[in-house]
Amino acid sequence: MHYTAFRLHIVFRLALIIGLGFAGVYVLTQTHFWLVSFWIGLAVIIIIVDLLRYIERSHRELESLVTAIRQGDFTNTYQQNRYGTGELLSHAYNQLVATYQQLRQDKESNHQYLQNVVEHVSVALIGLNQQHEITLANPAAKQLLQNPVLRNLSDIQSVDRELYQRIHQLDAGQRVMVKLVQNDRLLQLALQASEFYLQGEYQKLISLQDLRKELEEQELESWQKLIRVLTHEIMNSVIPIANLSGMVRQTLFQAQRETALELQNLSEEDSQDLLASLQVIQDRSQGLANFVKAYRSITQVAQPHFREVKVIELIQRVHNLFTSNLGEMDIQWKQTISPATLTLTLDLELIEQVLINLVKNATEALAEIPYPSISLLAYRTAENEGIIEITDNGAGIPPEVSEQIFIPFFTTKTHGSGIGLSLSQQIMRLHQGSISVRSSPNEGTTFMLSF
Repeated sequence: MHYTAFRLHIVFRLALIIGLGFAGVYVLTQTHFWLVSFWIGLAVIIIIVDLLRYIERSHRELESLVTAIRQGDFTNTYQQNRYGTGELLSHAYNQLVATYQQLRQDKESNHQYLQNVVEHVSVALIGLNQQHEITLANPAAKQLLQNPVLRNLSDIQSVDRELYQRIHQLDAGQRVMVKLVQNDRLLQLALQASEFYLQGEYQKLISLQDLRKELEEQELESWQKLIRVLTHEIMNSVIPIANLSGMVRQTLFQAQRETALELQNLSEEDSQDLLASLQVIQDRSQGLANFVKAYRSITQVAQPHFREVKVIELIQRVHNLFTSNLGEMDIQWKQTISPATLTLTLDLELIEQVLINLVKNATEALAEIPYPSISLLAYRTAENEGIIEITDNGAGIPPEVSEQIFIPFFTTKTHGSGIGLSLSQQIMRLHQGSISVRSSPNEGTTFMLSF
C-alpha cells in the first residue's frame, strides 16, 4: 500500500514532465506563442525540482533517523505529510522511537531501583576500578568510615591503615575479619570482595559488614546457656545441703537455751566444733543459694512492654532516686535533653533499671574524685536514632578492662556481682538497641545507649 502510493506519485510527476515537455516543444516549433512555451518550460523545471525533493525526502528522514539513533535522541517523531508520502518510514521510525524510549525507561527504572537498594542497604559497599579509584561508596560506607568524600582507596588510610591493607590485598571470593576502633568502640568488620567487568572495565565490589552485634548476641546467648546449666546443677546440690545442715543444727541445738546437747562419745569441745562447722555449712550453702538466685535474673529478663516515654520524665525519675546520695558525695548533676520534648519508644521500668545501674556505677567511680560530676545527655541523631549518654569525670576504665565489662560475672569491685552491665546489655538488645562505652584513664567514662 505504502510503496504503491510512492510509485504513483513518481509516475504521475514523470508523466506530467514528459507531457509538458512535448507540449512546450510543439508550441515553440509549430506556433507563434513562444511565450507560452517559456511558461511550460518553467512549469517542467518546477515539477522536476519537486520530484527530486520528493525522492530526497525519504533519504533525509532516514538520515535523520540514523543521526537520532547515534545521538540517542528519541524525542522527535515523524509526521505523515498531506500526500501520504513517507508513511511507511514514519510509521517504522515512530515504532523504533517507542521501543527505544521503553528500553531507556526500563533501564532508568532498573538503575533507580538498584541505586535505592545500594543507598538503603545497611551493609557498607565500596566499588573500585583497576586504578584503585572509588567508583561507589554508599551512605553506610561513608558513615562506617566517617568520611563523606571517598575518591581513592588511599583515602581509607586516614581511617585505619590495617583496614586499607586488608582491602588492598583482598582477593575475589575471599572473606577476612578486621578489627576497627571507631570513637573508642571496637567494630568487628567482615570484608568480602567480588570482581566483574562493566562495559569492558574491571570493577571490584567490597562489602564491609559490622558483625559486632551478631557476635555479642552469640556470646550473650552462650553465656545464658552456661548460666542455665550452672543454675540447674548448683541449685540441685545447694538446696539439699542447706536443708540438711539446718536440720542437723536444729537437732544439736536446744532452741530455748541455745546450748549444745550432750552427745555420747563427744566431748564438749568436739560438740562446739561440730556446731561451728554445721553453722558454716549452713551459712555458705545459703549464701551460695542466694548467689545462684541473683545470677538467675540475667537469664530471665522480662519481655519489654513498649510505649512512648518522655525522656525528661525518665531521667527525672532516676535523679530522684539518687538525690540524697548525690548530695552526700557533693556530686554535680547535669542533664541536657534536645529537644526538651524528646520521646523514645521503650519499656520504662527496664530502661530505668539500666540507667540506675549506670548512675550507681558512676557514683562509685567518683568516690575519691575532686569536683565530681555526672552528665546525662539525650538527643536524636540525623539517622533518627535515639541516644542517651551518661558521663562521669572519674578515673576512667583501662583498655584491657573495657573490653570485658559486658561479660557476665566479670567485675573489678570487691563486692560486685558482675551482672549489672551484662543485664543492661541484654535489656538494650531486647529494645533492638545497643550499649557501648568510651573511656580513657584519667579522662572519665561515657556509656551510650542507642535506641
